[in-house]
Amino acid sequence: MGYMERVPWSIREGEVGDFHAPEIMGGYRWIGEPSRGDFLVLPDGSGPWRVVDRMRAGQGDATENVLIVQLFGE
Repeated sequence: MGYMERVPWSIREGEVGDFHAPEIMGGYRWIGEPSRGDFLVLPDGSGPWRVVDRMRAGQGDATENVLIVQLFGE
């Protein structure tokens, strides 16, 4: 079994393609690669949030990794 990298992400609430949406959490760590439709609950207990878009920079530790989420059930 291989090592799964914990990639830091900027979590932003917005629409598909809105990579400059307001950040609701920085430095969120996700094991592996998130996909559209995945769900997450933030450490503050908010959520579940559904991933609607993502953009990963070329480096795993880059701050440009962005997950666009929407509150599930709204």
